[in-house]
Amino acid sequence: MQTMNNRTRTADDYKAIPRLHLPRWVAQRILAVNYDLVEHIKQVLISRPTFNAIYGVEVSQIDHLVHNEASLRTLLGAPFLMLSPSLPTVEDWRCFVDGTSTTRTVDELRARLPAQREALTTQSIQHHNRQFLDLVQAVANMSVLSAPLLGMTPDLALYLGGLPGYKLRAALERIGDLPLFRWRFVNPAFWFEFTANELNVEQVAHHIMATTPFRAGELPHTASWTELRLGRETHEMYAAALMAHGCRASTAATLFGLPQSKTRQMYMTIHGKRSPCGNLPNSIQWSVERPQHRLHSTVFIWLYRAALQMGANSPQALIAAADLYTQLFPGGRALLATDRGYNLTRAMAADARLSIAPCRSCATHYIVSNNESKIEMQRSFYCPSCSNGLVSRARAGGVK
Repeated sequence: MQTMNNRTRTADDYKAIPRLHLPRWVAQRILAVNYDLVEHIKQVLISRPTFNAIYGVEVSQIDHLVHNEASLRTLLGAPFLMLSPSLPTVEDWRCFVDGTSTTRTVDELRARLPAQREALTTQSIQHHNRQFLDLVQAVANMSVLSAPLLGMTPDLALYLGGLPGYKLRAALERIGDLPLFRWRFVNPAFWFEFTANELNVEQVAHHIMATTPFRAGELPHTASWTELRLGRETHEMYAAALMAHGCRASTAATLFGLPQSKTRQMYMTIHGKRSPCGNLPNSIQWSVERPQHRLHSTVFIWLYRAALQMGANSPQALIAAADLYTQLFPGGRALLATDRGYNLTRAMAADARLSIAPCRSCATHYIVSNNESKIEMQRSFYCPSCSNGLVSRARAGGVK
């Protein structure tokens, strides 16, 4: 048996760059916490229905989760936390960490707590508060995309991830039995889709974007590579990671200034086959041709820009976006090739042929066309979810 030191490396090994790759064990931990916290919420609501104002969900709705197993598996298959923080800003947390004056959010949350609470309920809330914060700190320190994963702002993810353990323990003492999390998907459209049909991964991706407290159009969108001075070893590491995510050897060579002979050899080592040749997927219009294309392209841009907001440079943001995108759409469900994702980020940073606009109904930001081929009126734009473009389970095109 080969040892870990001399075994053959797999494509996953090349992807495993700290903070740019979500390890399988972290995704599994998110899955386990999702189950535990939802079960906790259900038990609390059974004994104290008035907690629905805090948790943002009813017992009947959680029952829908349990009974619609196919949709629940799709929802939990996405490596995202199904809960979001009930204290959404850094100022809210500083009330407990630094002992500052309480914010309006904290006061309102306290006011919603039932006057009489059983000891078991209090203990359960405190236990699951610790479980929630343990996960938040782990993800915040493991991934440059912790903010979308946890359904919180980048500022809050960075703040909570950087808190020393002793400060966090002291804050938990002050917080007491104030629940620190609530159900993430509060839009009634989510429950309608969940109960009306079998939820597909595109619909889940839409609701994840819709319930994250920042929008793609509000984030930085640079795609600058020329001024980076990363060193040859780092260039080769990043090139290998992108090729492990399916990027062509010719694209990796161009991005990192490496000889094509070198990147083609690396691609063969990673995948055991030659890198594809031929024309690169350069059409920006592909991103708005079909509802599924628009959804997948928007998710990729949203993740890329979120990574930039969290301090990543352009190649790091591209690698992190490709990694989480393929984990969100596993098993061949990803429609956007990494080469196309890079060209999309570059095109949207360089000109206005594609732009970002909010849906008139749900306000979620999506890519819209703004060029000679197709001009979409942003004030009357309806996203693929609100226009029922994601309901069909038929695949609209493959990876190109």
